[in-house]
Amino acid sequence: MENARPDHGALSTADHRSTLTIHVGAEAYPFPAVGGPVVIGREYPAQVQIPHAGISKSHLRIEEHHGRWTGIDQSSNGVFVNGQRRSTLDITDGLTVYLGHPEEGIAVRFSVTDATDADVGDDVDDLGDGAEETSERAAEDTANITRAGAAVAARREQLRISQRSLAQDKIINAGALIAFEKGRSWPRAATRARLEKVLQWPPGTIERLRDHVEDEPDRAEMTGGTTTIEARFMAEAVEVALSTINSTIADLPDAADPDFNYRAASILADLRKLETVAAKAAKSTTGAPNVVLVLSQIRHAYRELMLRAADAPNATLGQRLFAARHRANLSVDETAAAAAVTPEVIAAAEADAALAERHIAAIEYLVSALAGPRR
Repeated sequence: MENARPDHGALSTADHRSTLTIHVGAEAYPFPAVGGPVVIGREYPAQVQIPHAGISKSHLRIEEHHGRWTGIDQSSNGVFVNGQRRSTLDITDGLTVYLGHPEEGIAVRFSVTDATDADVGDDVDDLGDGAEETSERAAEDTANITRAGAAVAARREQLRISQRSLAQDKIINAGALIAFEKGRSWPRAATRARLEKVLQWPPGTIERLRDHVEDEPDRAEMTGGTTTIEARFMAEAVEVALSTINSTIADLPDAADPDFNYRAASILADLRKLETVAAKAAKSTTGAPNVVLVLSQIRHAYRELMLRAADAPNATLGQRLFAARHRANLSVDETAAAAAVTPEVIAAAEADAALAERHIAAIEYLVSALAGPRR
């Protein structure tokens, strides 16, 4: 991951969007499609936590793709529908599943509603890819929002404030908070003000975190309440995010599984964003080896998963390019020169962004050439 990779996919808005609400007992947890995967489990990092002995730490993972919600069983005790254990399931409006036991397990009901601006507008401004905004600017905005979201997540963990309590107190709904903390959406001004009050930060702190300029004299500090957000604090926030991602990687199915590709692609997109945040933090601080260490861990996780994905039956061109380049010990610039394209095209290809036909042909030819002599 020598050069930054634009993550165009994370900025796109699906043609059809919906909101999933998870009902457990009297509690309801709404999650908009922009918020990324949702996990039901016994404890953190699950967004919906059910403290019961029969529930695994990460029991049911739920993902949205083009308006379709899918559940993946990650538990030891199972997910049951009509008495039958299911490893994967389509989640539709009104579906009820039982976690841990086909009859005596925890009942979880789902409702799916079409999302309108009113559904998520109270909490977030979604990241869009309007025609007036370049992909470079969009990627930069995503990195800035991810930095602010990571700082909020770290502060929330430090104060032991749960996502659930913020939703219950009408500060921000759980789905919108998750989307913000992952860098996928930006809260509205009123929501930011409520968050800052709960986090014991001065008004405007979250926006300053997003717009943080690296060469400011106080770049290492953004004070709030009785604590300081500095390089060490940012490293801790990124480590929390990386730990969650590593748990998700460990739960991936075999590469031959039909679900592997899209699940791996989602994780790789999260790793690219996290690497951008950590790289900026490493460049703007001195004497903070923990920041560099966590950056190294992110890049290692990314490299291993990309190489693993490249060996899958339905590997993308970007994944195959990454593997071919690394096995040939080529840098992004060297690979670009060999393919007669710019380094930005190579970075975009490895991020699975849309490419011109001539670029696809050039990269396909290079990948074949690099792989040919080794066969």
